[in-house]
Amino acid sequence: MRRLVAVLAVLFSLTIWIQWQWPAPASASTLSDQLAKSAGQKWALLNVGNGKYVSAPDTGSGGDYAKLYANATSITASERFTLHTDDKGTQISLRAESNGLFVSADANNSQKLRAQGDHIGSWEGFTLQYQGTDTSGAYYALHSVTADAYIAAELGTYPDYEVLRARTTTTPLGSWEKFRLVPVTDSSSHVGAVSDDYTHWGTPPAPSAPTSTSVKAMTWNLCGDQNSSCGNDHSTPDHMADQVIGQLNDVGSTYTPDALFFEESCEKFTKPIETALENRTGTGWDVRFAPIYYNVSTGGGAAVLAQKECADATGYGDRGAYGVSVAVPDENTWYRAHILKSPATAKDSSGTYPVEQRAALCAAITSKAVMYCGAHFSTGGTNYDDPTWTYHGYQRDELTTDEQKAKDNGYRVVFGGDLNVNPPARSWDGYQVLNPVYDTYRECTQLQDATSARDGQNTVNNSKIDYIFGAGHTSCAVSANSWGSDHHALRSTTLLP
Repeated sequence: MRRLVAVLAVLFSLTIWIQWQWPAPASASTLSDQLAKSAGQKWALLNVGNGKYVSAPDTGSGGDYAKLYANATSITASERFTLHTDDKGTQISLRAESNGLFVSADANNSQKLRAQGDHIGSWEGFTLQYQGTDTSGAYYALHSVTADAYIAAELGTYPDYEVLRARTTTTPLGSWEKFRLVPVTDSSSHVGAVSDDYTHWGTPPAPSAPTSTSVKAMTWNLCGDQNSSCGNDHSTPDHMADQVIGQLNDVGSTYTPDALFFEESCEKFTKPIETALENRTGTGWDVRFAPIYYNVSTGGGAAVLAQKECADATGYGDRGAYGVSVAVPDENTWYRAHILKSPATAKDSSGTYPVEQRAALCAAITSKAVMYCGAHFSTGGTNYDDPTWTYHGYQRDELTTDEQKAKDNGYRVVFGGDLNVNPPARSWDGYQVLNPVYDTYRECTQLQDATSARDGQNTVNNSKIDYIFGAGHTSCAVSANSWGSDHHALRSTTLLP
């Protein structure tokens, strides 16, 4: 009997190991659909040795599922990846667009690279190491942290020709171990601007003749990542969707904004929030996401950005990247992220640390000729990311440039978010930052009076750092309840010129 129990235990353990090691690809399409809501920067990897792109096809089974090969001559979904970091850019992880899973150095499969990881663990950690620049640009080596080996495309007599494997332990490295990062910056990437470079911001579709005279907007910092002072700390996507609906229902069962701006959101919140809004309103919604980034430590070469990863949620797992979201009617097809100019590093009492590269996100509603933009600015002041408030000025100017571009193309604009600075009337540290915005637009609290105080009701503790700007407003209110966040929501009825 004990022998039978032992055999059954071994078989059970083997089953669990196989399921954990070789996840069934059945969930891949669901993951990929969830992550399709993001406007994050995508990359292709070009192997220097054979001049081909790395592919992670959503095919195969068992240990052959989603193996990476340097064998593609063009870029499709199988050749697109996003870069992520859960340690502020020291290491990166690659997520395959083909199935939404992270690339692993498979220690139980000759260290072959496979898009099989459902979250960032030790097998999914790599360092990106600059190797040089030639007439075609910079090239890098990928080093697997757990395998302690460089990634090579097997271009010799290895049986699995062109497969990627963590196997090179000596230097200097050859062309097989070198890769170029090719940014995928066509219109489908929706990464509109990186700092002051507006090359890819593009032109929104022509709007319809303006008819609506006002819209309802709401901005709310969800505090959804890993702030232990928030009830939404490590929230699951479904829990966060419930919190959003609770926030709306506090106003009334029929209250429905035309647009919502969310900060401190996670990428996988977008689809559940979209579904919850549709179930509540009976109308279609489109929730889009823009990640916040870190600069990657590469030892040289051009700046490379990796998306900041939300911490895993207990009992749920990976929640995708961290950033901002905009919810608008589902007619939306044109949306653009903007990676805002942010300090690379900052200092506090413990030393120098990497700084988040903040983001804005705009979405166009052609039927109403309205462009909605939400943003999350850097933290400012002594011992914070932007101690002199200089980068707040850059971020303000970039956000208002987005608004001007929208207006130049026939749109009315409504914008806001967590701008991380108190209003000018308080004369606190950084008070001057938003004066140029108030000079052109009315903030929610001002309603329609340009001469009224540039102040407002607190949205977090004793501070007002959340804003909605437009041509004017007929109502403005701060929510009574925070619904698990450290911020109260700000909502308005905003006039359209």
